[in-house]
Amino acid sequence: MAGAHAEARAIQVALKLGIFELLAQSSQDENAIAAALGTDRRATMLLANGMVALGLLEKHDGIYRLSGAADRYLVKSSPEYLGGMILFDEAIFPYWATLEDSIRSGAWARSPDMFQSAPEDTERFIRAMDSLTRARGDAAWVADHLDLAGVRTVADLGGGPGTYLAAIVRRHSKMRGAVWDLPATLKVTRRILAEREPEVMARIELLEVDYLKGPLPGPVNAVFMSNIVHSEQETDNAYLMLKCFDAIAPGGLIALKDHVMNRDLTDPRAGAIFSLYLLLTTRGRDYSFDEIAGWLSAAGFIDTKMQRLPNPPFTSSLITARRP
Repeated sequence: MAGAHAEARAIQVALKLGIFELLAQSSQDENAIAAALGTDRRATMLLANGMVALGLLEKHDGIYRLSGAADRYLVKSSPEYLGGMILFDEAIFPYWATLEDSIRSGAWARSPDMFQSAPEDTERFIRAMDSLTRARGDAAWVADHLDLAGVRTVADLGGGPGTYLAAIVRRHSKMRGAVWDLPATLKVTRRILAEREPEVMARIELLEVDYLKGPLPGPVNAVFMSNIVHSEQETDNAYLMLKCFDAIAPGGLIALKDHVMNRDLTDPRAGAIFSLYLLLTTRGRDYSFDEIAGWLSAAGFIDTKMQRLPNPPFTSSLITARRP
């Protein structure tokens, strides 16, 4: 476990240099790979051998080719391409070097602006969220299992790339939806939906919303949010639930998908470790069911329930509640 950073960094660099895209075109030896990428031959051999050891490349008689896992997750043309998330991790990797400082001070390592200050940061972050969701299949699972009977309008609050909402409205042919998010994000959302979801774009509205400032649009029959509350502090989340209550029509639904922790905040394991990511880049952490249920109850929601997503491949849970 203590040395896992070496494997992660090697994968990030191999992806960033373009090794997997190159070998998706044809199998090659180390000389051809180095020449195509403009890298040192010996160093390229060591990196490629590392990818073989990790099961991402195969090597026979000095010729490298993609493994099945790499072809599925590390080539851009794949519908399960995970590279967007890996490149995001590569971009924030330097902040892990300052973790000790954050533990000592309690302060974040990067200003928690939701990656809005520079277009390239926004693009990388939003595409990372799309990439991770598609690779794991979260959106398809939610669309198949979230009970939206009677729902005609749904808002994806902080919906980022629109991946979840697109899957939901594709599953429910008479439903219309809206992504509520920040202006810089919605520019990326529009591009991603045009690339990947052109058949449902007509039923998705993009609305500029800062959920920390002012009321939310509405009314809608349902508000969905994935991985939102973990980015905010407790008081802001409690206030956000009040705003959602006002934005949802009577009888409507709120659904939150996130790492939902036990009372000790130690399980699931992925959530406990992810809280360190959040310490470095946000105001939040992963919260327990009791904490989230408390915010919902205080806002006026009833019938709060939690369903754990199958693990593997997922590490999240789905909390739902109703407005009376």
